[in-house]
Amino acid sequence: RVVAAVRRRSAMASASATGSAAAAAAPLAKRVRVNHLSVYAGDPEKVARDLAFLIGGHAEPNGPLRGKDGVSWVCFFNKEDTRPDGPVNLLDPTKTDFLEVYPRSYRLIIQEDGRAGFEKYNAALDRGAGVHVNLGVETSRSDLEALCKERGLRCAWRGYLPLLDVWLEEDPALLVELVPPLDSEALGG
Repeated sequence: RVVAAVRRRSAMASASATGSAAAAAAPLAKRVRVNHLSVYAGDPEKVARDLAFLIGGHAEPNGPLRGKDGVSWVCFFNKEDTRPDGPVNLLDPTKTDFLEVYPRSYRLIIQEDGRAGFEKYNAALDRGAGVHVNLGVETSRSDLEALCKERGLRCAWRGYLPLLDVWLEEDPALLVELVPPLDSEALGG
């Protein structure tokens, strides 16, 4: 299927370059969708709760390390994914759009059978990572600034892009970029 999709895209690009409108109008293959992402944090609960507060989501202890000494947390980006009777089933295909937050005291490993697993890890010497998340939110620029201030989170507008850098943790650094609805102020107008 991937090869067929690549061939369709290539044919569309060729048709577009040669001006064949009928060929260029062919439907694109299904887009890839990110269901969830995972990051490490010194305090997974605080990171998940702070992010949920900023975006109007929901945080709960969940994930593969739930119940271990380094509890993992999940921030669901959409409040409607919450359950009043217990944790959300992460295997439910209708529950997507979430961030798993693992403790830095564990790391992801490949188990003997090829499946993903975790092992205890001393991350004391780790000083950061290049992983960050960019989220589109329905919150205004001024409200985002106020929410960050209320949580005591350092933040700054990127300047050349209409996004807010929010530091969920500072040492080691954990960044989330929040993109509010674009308006004339965000576009430099």
